[in-house]
Amino acid sequence: MYDLTKIDLGKDEAEQDQRLREYFLKTSNYKNALSGIKTIVIGRKGSGKSAIFTLMRSELEESGVFVVPVTPDQYSWSALKDYQEKGILPEQAHTNAWKLTLLCSVIWKLSDTGLVSKDSELAKYYQYMKDAYVPNQDNWFLNVVDKIKKILSGVKTHWISFNFKETNIVATPLRIIDEIKSLLHNEWPQGKQMRILIDRLDDSWDASKESEQLIIGLLKAANELNAIFSGKIIITIFLRSDIYDNLFFDDQDKLRQNEETLYWNSDDLKAVVCERVRVSLGLNEPDNNKVWQNLFSPKAYRSRASAEKYIIDRTFKRPRDIISFVRFAIEVAVRNGHSIIETNDTRIAEEEKYSQSKYKDLIIEYQKQFSYIKDLLDSLSGSLHKLFKDELLKRLECFIENNKLHVQPVQILRHLFIWGVIGVKRQGRAGVKQRGGAHFRYYYDDPSINPLAYNAYYIHPSLRYYLNISEKKEKINRPV
Repeated sequence: MYDLTKIDLGKDEAEQDQRLREYFLKTSNYKNALSGIKTIVIGRKGSGKSAIFTLMRSELEESGVFVVPVTPDQYSWSALKDYQEKGILPEQAHTNAWKLTLLCSVIWKLSDTGLVSKDSELAKYYQYMKDAYVPNQDNWFLNVVDKIKKILSGVKTHWISFNFKETNIVATPLRIIDEIKSLLHNEWPQGKQMRILIDRLDDSWDASKESEQLIIGLLKAANELNAIFSGKIIITIFLRSDIYDNLFFDDQDKLRQNEETLYWNSDDLKAVVCERVRVSLGLNEPDNNKVWQNLFSPKAYRSRASAEKYIIDRTFKRPRDIISFVRFAIEVAVRNGHSIIETNDTRIAEEEKYSQSKYKDLIIEYQKQFSYIKDLLDSLSGSLHKLFKDELLKRLECFIENNKLHVQPVQILRHLFIWGVIGVKRQGRAGVKQRGGAHFRYYYDDPSINPLAYNAYYIHPSLRYYLNISEKKEKINRPV
C-alpha cells in the first residue's frame, strides 16, 4: 500500500505540468512524430496532442534542432482567415498565406541564430519584418500575420529589395514564395534542421467555412513545404480529430501517409497512471500490475468488474480521462481515511465529480460546432442505458422539431456515436476470438463502425450517473 496523500498525478494541461517529462509515456505515436516520419498528429481533446507538442519541442531543442513553436491566438487566426486574393479560390489564397508565413518564420529563426549573412538576400526580408518578430512576445504571431497580409496584398518591389530582376512590379504571393524557397535552398546552413510545430488550432476554431479553408490551406502548405525541403524543414501540425475528419479537399488522399492518429489501449492508459505514481513516490517497481494492486482494492465492483476495467470503461480512452478519474478517487479515499482506493471511493468520485465533468467536457469540446449539444445530452436524461434504434430516432426527431433544427435524425445519431455518447454491442469478427463474447464498442475503439448498421445503442457509462441513466427498466429518480 502507498501513502495516497503523496501521490501527485500532475496537471491536466501539458504546458503547465512541470514534471511532464519525468512520467511522459513515449509511445510509438510520439516516436513517429518526433522523428518527422508523421507530420499530422490527430486526436481528440485530451488525447495527448499538447503533451507530445511540449515534449517534442523540448527534446528537439536539446538535440540542437531549431524549433519554431506556433500557437495562433484568436486575433492572428482572424487576421489569416480574412485574407483573400482576387482571382483565386479562398483555399488557395489561404495556402499562399500560410506558405509565406511559415517561410518567413524560418527566415526569422535563421537570422535570430546568426545564420543569415548581412549580404544575403534573405536579410532583406528579415530587415522588413524584424520589427514584427519578437520571439518571446505573446503577440508575435499576430504581428507576423499582419506583416504577411501587407506583403500578400501587393507590396511594390521598391518597398522591399526583392530580387525579381524587375522594377515597379507588384510582388505577388507566388513570386515572393518562389523567391524565398530558392534563397533558402541556396543558402541553407549545412547540417541544420528546422522543425515548425503548430498546436492549439482548435482554440480559435469556429466551425465556419472560412475556418475550414484556413485549416485546409495550412495542411496543403505544410505538405508542399515538407516535400520541397525534404528533411531540412519539417512542419508538424497537431489537430483535433473531429475537425480533421470533417475536412474534404483535393489531393487529401496524399496526406494519409503523414497522419498519426492517437489511440490508447487499456494497457497504455494503465501505464499512464502507474508511471505518475512511480515518479510521485520514487518507486523502482517496473511492473504496472503491482503498482495498480497497491493503489486499488482487489474487491470487485457491483458489475463484477475489476477496478481497472471499471475505470477504463468510464473513460473515452484518453489519458486526461483516466488521470482525472483516479485523481478524484484518491481524493475521496484520503477523505475517508483509507490507505487504498476502495470500490466505494471510486463510486463516490464518479458520482460527485467525474460523471458531471465528462458531461461538461463534451459540451466544451463540441459546442462551437454544435450549439445544441447541451440540450441534446439533456434530452437523454432519465432514459435507459440501452436505446433501440427506432426509439432513439423518434427521440431525435422530437428534439429536432422542438429546437427547430435543419438536420436529419440519422445525422445527429452519427454525431452521438462520433462523440462517444453512444456505442454498440458487437461480437468478435469472423476469425477473431474475443474473450467474454460480446463487447461494447465506441467510435474511439473503432472509427470504421457504421452505427446505422446496428439496431440498439448503449449510452456511455461515464454519463449515466449525471444524466440519471438506468440499466434497469425501473428508472431511478434522484432528487435534484
